[in-house]
Amino acid sequence: MDAESENFFEELESCPREGFKVSFGKAARRLGLNSVLKRSEVLRLYEAAFLAALCNISVNGLGACEGVKPEKEATRCRLEQAFMDACQNFYECDGWKVLTMLKKKSIQRAFLTVSVNEENLAH
Repeated sequence: MDAESENFFEELESCPREGFKVSFGKAARRLGLNSVLKRSEVLRLYEAAFLAALCNISVNGLGACEGVKPEKEATRCRLEQAFMDACQNFYECDGWKVLTMLKKKSIQRAFLTVSVNEENLAH
């Protein structure tokens, strides 16, 4: 790992209030990503993880979304496409390619999981 990566993790964890940056930084360090990914690779993962969080909010009507609304479907589709593109961008980096399957699964579980709550599934 380079010094830039370590500085980036310190920057994430030193944010003044608990939020996505801080929780991402803590989870990434807990997974040991600060020792296996370069700063640019962490940034790719951060983008994909942030979009995953937004997708989860969008598809489940959380936060300010106030429920799942059919008129917001085009926005959700664009968000999901951006998420998939960001994941692909991360999966193409050298750091991802050399990780063990177990580490990859841990990263996907921690950062890249989008799921629809049962009550929001079409029946």
